[in-house]
Amino acid sequence: MKSKKFLAMLLLCVYIVALYLLVAQHTEYPLEALVVLFAAVPFSIVTHELGHLIGGLLTGYRPVSFRVFSIMLVKIDGKWRYRRLSVPGTGGQCLMAPPRMKKNGYYPFALYNLGGILLCGYLSLFLIVISFFLPSITAGLHLARFGFVSFFINLFNAIPTNGKSMVNDATNMKMARKSNTARRALWNQLEYVSLHAQNVPTADMPEELFFMPDKTELSNPLIIWQVLAVVERLEDLGEYQKARQVTAFTLANAPFIFPLYKYILQLEAIYLDSILGEDSALADEYYEKLEKISALRNLASFHRASYAYLLLSKKDLTAAQNALTDYQKKIKKLPFQAEADFEQKQLNYTRQINV
Repeated sequence: MKSKKFLAMLLLCVYIVALYLLVAQHTEYPLEALVVLFAAVPFSIVTHELGHLIGGLLTGYRPVSFRVFSIMLVKIDGKWRYRRLSVPGTGGQCLMAPPRMKKNGYYPFALYNLGGILLCGYLSLFLIVISFFLPSITAGLHLARFGFVSFFINLFNAIPTNGKSMVNDATNMKMARKSNTARRALWNQLEYVSLHAQNVPTADMPEELFFMPDKTELSNPLIIWQVLAVVERLEDLGEYQKARQVTAFTLANAPFIFPLYKYILQLEAIYLDSILGEDSALADEYYEKLEKISALRNLASFHRASYAYLLLSKKDLTAAQNALTDYQKKIKKLPFQAEADFEQKQLNYTRQINV
């Protein structure tokens, strides 16, 4: 794992040096140009998320949270509060409570989903056009490069993917248009986050938010989220055996699962096998693999699964204590109190089993 991190850092350094040399051939101010190119990254993320916010507000959505990198603002009790949160595979996120769904299942979803692409794309092109009219050639070149890089980054969200290695806004839009189930799952996910922000426990949320999709649709990333929600609800209700059955069924029968969601389901499998006293070889296999993925350490479910596995399955009290320390730190940093309460509930249950 250390060799992979070293290789990643080496490749990043090579990329930066190559970019610097490329820029140096076309400008008298290579360092300035390099700074401009890197500054285009946060610009594209901020304008993209602002686009979602504006598109949502125009179609009846209500803001819940706004995140750029790990800096997060959450609206709680009508006031914006500062939080820190990192989500693997995302540079930012603007989550909003959706408008009411009509009886035919329709709700406006296009402008909210595409707002980020539209705003970032238009602003990037605007900067490129403006660059031609600046009196300073150097400033014009810097601004043009800035706009081009921002526009290029925006393309990663504008071009639909197959949903297997990466999911973006265009992918979500495509799936929501093609599948009524995916469109409903998207609404459910936004409503779920909105209720969490209002400190509503998963167990107390409306039952219609939670349904098990047909196994033929489990490869759809929007729809597989429904399984994660069902598992969490069952855990919150204390129906752990049912939660284990849902997790095992999904992992065994889904034709394909988006990697991050697959890892989360495997973490739940580890946790549930541990608290239910199941001697599962699969849990050992999952843990051996998942503990090497550093990005998963941003997830509370990783620390919950680690603590339960090390304490109950492996009886390694020293390692379990270290995992518990990390878990408790993670609980304190969760953005919504309902999430923290859920994790504390699971922690208390795990301790109760060990008594």
